Amino acid sequence: MLGSGGRVTASMPPVLEGRVAIFGAAGPVAVMAAESLRPHYTLRLCDVRPLAQRTVEQSAGAPLPAPVTPPHEEQLVDITSYTQVLEAARGMDALINCTVVRPHLEAAFLVNTIGAYHVARAAVELGIRRIIHTGPQLVIAEHQADYWHDFDVHDDVPERPGGNLYGLSKYLGSEIMRRFAERHGLEVAAFVYAHFRPAERPSDADGSGLYAFTTAWEDTGTPFLAALRAPSEAFERPLELFHIASRLPHGKIGGSDKTQRLLGWAPEHDFARLWHRPSAVRKL
Repeated sequence: MLGSGGRVTASMPPVLEGRVAIFGAAGPVAVMAAESLRPHYTLRLCDVRPLAQRTVEQSAGAPLPAPVTPPHEEQLVDITSYTQVLEAARGMDALINCTVVRPHLEAAFLVNTIGAYHVARAAVELGIRRIIHTGPQLVIAEHQADYWHDFDVHDDVPERPGGNLYGLSKYLGSEIMRRFAERHGLEVAAFVYAHFRPAERPSDADGSGLYAFTTAWEDTGTPFLAALRAPSEAFERPLELFHIASRLPHGKIGGSDKTQRLLGWAPEHDFARLWHRPSAVRKL
């Protein structure tokens, strides 16, 4: 059934079981996604290099890939090659794109922008409707046109990528996903993140504070399960963007209940020890 603008409007059932391909599977966000999904789906973990080669943490406490055991499988895939992406997506019920390149100009656009195009195009060619796309938050990027000085910044404010290579190239990839979703009836959940850290780190002093858009590693992967199992009615737009942050006191990010309302997901961790300063005891 076609709606206005040629968009397919027929609803599809949620992806409650089946096969899911994760592109960029060696990265820590993808690692947490796989940990959450592994008990419920058969995973095809795709990366340009073998997962076993990822032995250095991206940042302190960042998770590393686990060994791949049947029925799950590993596949070497270059996201910049449409042929490879198409073959990796074949037979899948949903696709997850966690690929990223940050500092290198040509590679950033090939992976972050063209790679997103390849994933969306493969989904359309193979009749796959549900995609989860990931990237950086683009609302408090600390430039003059962002929302750094605002509070209650909700998930649906216009993004402000600025001139940062990483942010701009991922923004273009997300816009490509949006256009494919609008035209072809895809259901895309776009998850954006900023800073990560373990929910508890003994070296952190009480009251030492944290960044206004922080996600516990333990809260990073669980939204993927919620997004795959969400009904079509949860996608009020063809591409729904979600700020995936832990519960924080700043009042900047997470001003809406969108993840709870649409996906039935809420973060578990609040880093309370870092934003509660020890009370001074007054001696009488």
